Amino acid sequence: MPDPSELLAVARLLAASGAGEAPTEAQLRRAVSTTYYALFHKVLRAGADRFMGTGNAARPGYALIYRGFSHGRMKVVCIPLDVAALSPTLQRQLGATAVSQEMRDFASDFVALQDARLRADYDPQAVFIHSDAIDAVVQAELALQAFDRTTPDERADVLALMLAGARD
Repeated sequence: MPDPSELLAVARLLAASGAGEAPTEAQLRRAVSTTYYALFHKVLRAGADRFMGTGNAARPGYALIYRGFSHGRMKVVCIPLDVAALSPTLQRQLGATAVSQEMRDFASDFVALQDARLRADYDPQAVFIHSDAIDAVVQAELALQAFDRTTPDERADVLALMLAGARD
């Protein structure tokens, strides 16, 4: 299972590579993409641990939960979380009028890093410079820290919404 810390370390190495020379375009693109995947796999692991229990990674259900998250659904959940007051639908679904600042920070960074990953992986005209890759690493570090600072209950509710969704 991908380790978010190792993925972030790889992104950091790619962003800094070049042995005195500037990193190549491929290294910069890979670094930006990998920062998102560090955050993505952090969420998947947190969801599978929460709903299957830690220490159950070898169980078939763990992989089902882990693979049950989708990039698109996660983004759709994150976008409306970065507000001072949740929509009435989200208030009903999450049982709160707002999420914590930590969850808002995580959600905002998740969306930004996912957008950067899509540009890095699929936009042939996108241009990345060294500072873009370094900034993405820092943003991912902050997002991971914000996610870890959310309460277990708030995290579980958002993870459930990301995984299962809900009807209005």
